[in-house]
Amino acid sequence: MAISLMEAYLIESLRQNYSYEQVAAQLENKDLSLFAEMKSDFSLLQQLFDTDKELFKEAYTTGYQVKFLTINGLKNILRMRFGIDEHQYELQEFGTYNVPANEETEKAIATLISSNWKIERNGETINIFV
Repeated sequence: MAISLMEAYLIESLRQNYSYEQVAAQLENKDLSLFAEMKSDFSLLQQLFDTDKELFKEAYTTGYQVKFLTINGLKNILRMRFGIDEHQYELQEFGTYNVPANEETEKAIATLISSNWKIERNGETINIFV
């Protein structure tokens, strides 16, 4: 299941503070006031939830693939979802190199990147590139 990069950003920003159950309850009641302090427009997630609750649940709890992933999008997802900051790897025009990642993290990243991206293991790190 693929979602937009903006939907991924919104999910990752909520995951840091709220369980799926808390978020789903708010979306079910169409009450986004709990997230008002975050100063983001969560109407896109409301739309995703209203369109396909199971897709939303899977994206929030299990994972997702980003439909179109940019290099900046990759950089942000690495930080938001995996806690891997830009100073921990080499950022180049067409990819990230020497990203610290164990096998579990590598599999999770492989699941979420668009099909035009590739991953190569390089010892204790991975390279993610187009």
